[in-house]
Amino acid sequence: MIKKRYIIAFIITLAVLALTNKFWLIFKAAHHAHFEFFVFTIILILSYLFGLKLTEYLVDFKEIKHQSRIEIIFLAIFFVMLFIPMSHIDTKSQISERENRTLAKYKPFITNGQINYTYGTDFNNWFNDRFNLRYAITNLRTYIMYLIANKCDNGYFDKKTKTTYPKWSFGHMDIDTIKSNFKALYDFNDWCNKHNIKLYILIVPQKADIHTTQLNYINDTNKHTVFLDYIKRINQENKIKIIYPYKEMLNAVKNGKQVYFKTEHHWTDDGTFIGYKELMKEIIKDYPNIKVLKNNDFNHTYNKMIRGEFPRDYNKGQDCWRLGLPDFICSSYHNYNYTYYKHKDFNNLKETIIDTKYHRGKIFKYNYGANYRVIQLGTSMNENLTEFIPFTFKNVKRIRNNNVKNIKAEEEFKIMKYYEEEILEYKPDIIIFCITYGNITSLHNLFNME
Repeated sequence: MIKKRYIIAFIITLAVLALTNKFWLIFKAAHHAHFEFFVFTIILILSYLFGLKLTEYLVDFKEIKHQSRIEIIFLAIFFVMLFIPMSHIDTKSQISERENRTLAKYKPFITNGQINYTYGTDFNNWFNDRFNLRYAITNLRTYIMYLIANKCDNGYFDKKTKTTYPKWSFGHMDIDTIKSNFKALYDFNDWCNKHNIKLYILIVPQKADIHTTQLNYINDTNKHTVFLDYIKRINQENKIKIIYPYKEMLNAVKNGKQVYFKTEHHWTDDGTFIGYKELMKEIIKDYPNIKVLKNNDFNHTYNKMIRGEFPRDYNKGQDCWRLGLPDFICSSYHNYNYTYYKHKDFNNLKETIIDTKYHRGKIFKYNYGANYRVIQLGTSMNENLTEFIPFTFKNVKRIRNNNVKNIKAEEEFKIMKYYEEEILEYKPDIIIFCITYGNITSLHNLFNME
């Protein structure tokens, strides 16, 4: 019986190693120098001991406790299921777009002869970010939370208005943090003046500050009120031009407009058109000959799906997969026909995609626009803005500086480091810097060249 136990234990050990991808690691080690032999040895020994103990327990379970084979099978299945999470470990992913964060990195037990005394915690964080069926399990948990509450780990559900909000939608900053980061905008404005460029800063309000209903109790409205007063004082000084269309968008909502998508943080074409008109009010103070587009310059179509990113295709919205909403629930949130704008002279706009080292953007050429060169700089909020700006000016270049290749998340707003040469080479008359309220905390990096 002992020999059989050893054989069975060995077979279980091989199965565990296969399930945990260790055979794959051995194969990988033949080609790369990243194989952790020490960790592999630990897993090998523990797996063998586990297999030996399991077979011994099952034998005792049958011979001593006189339990049925069905109970033995059930117990065996239970233990096998414990290994499902480790049956496929995602070792390749570095970031989670769905959760908008960097995944935990594996930290060895011994590095250069130094023992990692937090190895247990580090390994736990690494495994929790990468175990098999992780998203399926978190989706199930989200669904349960949806049934019993109005929130999950990653956000909130407004069931009354059928609107979703990622957790960061409700974040407000202390005024000292805002002031500290705004110093970079003053420096940016000085840099633009030095190169004969007019800078206009368009800050898009948070969706939760415009559209929340029963979730208003989550918002820290006091901090936002202080921010509104600060923006008012800045504009009175007239040293930098800040456009923050909060009141205009709020009024539009009161009049029945949907200015943000229900299952995404981006503003709709209706919301963006409000931002465009407020932006142009500032621009025509310096360039009174520019024609500002009107609503009747566009054809309008209607769609319950969402179009808010670079590809300009229609989809369910980022929040559906970011929060883990099941499709049948997500579909119930698509109960609104969004208005989409398409310029009547769309066919005369020439559009070129640029795919360079640090960003993916577009160049627009419209011969009937005002004869100025414009750069749209900033985040994804620029995507819908390009339904309007390229038909206002003759030459427009859009540069997106967040969520782009070859730039780490913590370096995304190092604009002078990555884009100064490109901006000066284009020789713009105007820069439109379009960001969200939440991006303010990253502005201090604007002139960080390290």
